[in-house]
Amino acid sequence: MSSNTSSEATTTATASNSNNNSNNNSPKSSARLFHPLLEQVPLPIRFVLSGVTGNAIFLILYNLAVLQLPSSYDAGTIFAGVQLACIVLNHFLNVGLVFGWPDDYLQSLLSNLPVGLTSLALGAKLASTLERRQFEYHAQLTLGWITSTDQGKEEEVGGFLSSVTVMAVTGIYNYVMLNLINSN
Repeated sequence: MSSNTSSEATTTATASNSNNNSNNNSPKSSARLFHPLLEQVPLPIRFVLSGVTGNAIFLILYNLAVLQLPSSYDAGTIFAGVQLACIVLNHFLNVGLVFGWPDDYLQSLLSNLPVGLTSLALGAKLASTLERRQFEYHAQLTLGWITSTDQGKEEEVGGFLSSVTVMAVTGIYNYVMLNLINSN
């Protein structure tokens, strides 16, 4: 019995130290995440997990909306509508996976809303600029994915690298801004 008690005490002490160490990675010392094990994961990794999950859900919802809504809606309108809905979803993921559940959820959502809206505007402007400057075509040409004989086919080149660029820029923006807002 005493070896079990000693083992339990050691396990409890280790768990307590682990929680104290993991809380140093998190802006809130008593984070209430979706699961206590998440506190052992460093904050930047939890943020990436939240972002990847949110982006995957966005892509699914966006493609479903494009398929289901009448063709009278243009892609920009559908994008904006789905992105607005995903601001709420992303906040839910961020508090559950990254920052911890706030005492006042609505106040937290409202304080994070400007970041989502400016991120939407930043992403839309950047995507438009990249398209206008034929970033995708030039990037693929530089990487050797296409050849100069493909010149004149700029419209046929997909938007993968542009999308990744927009996601990277808005992801860094969101990481910095959300950490500033949610660190207190």
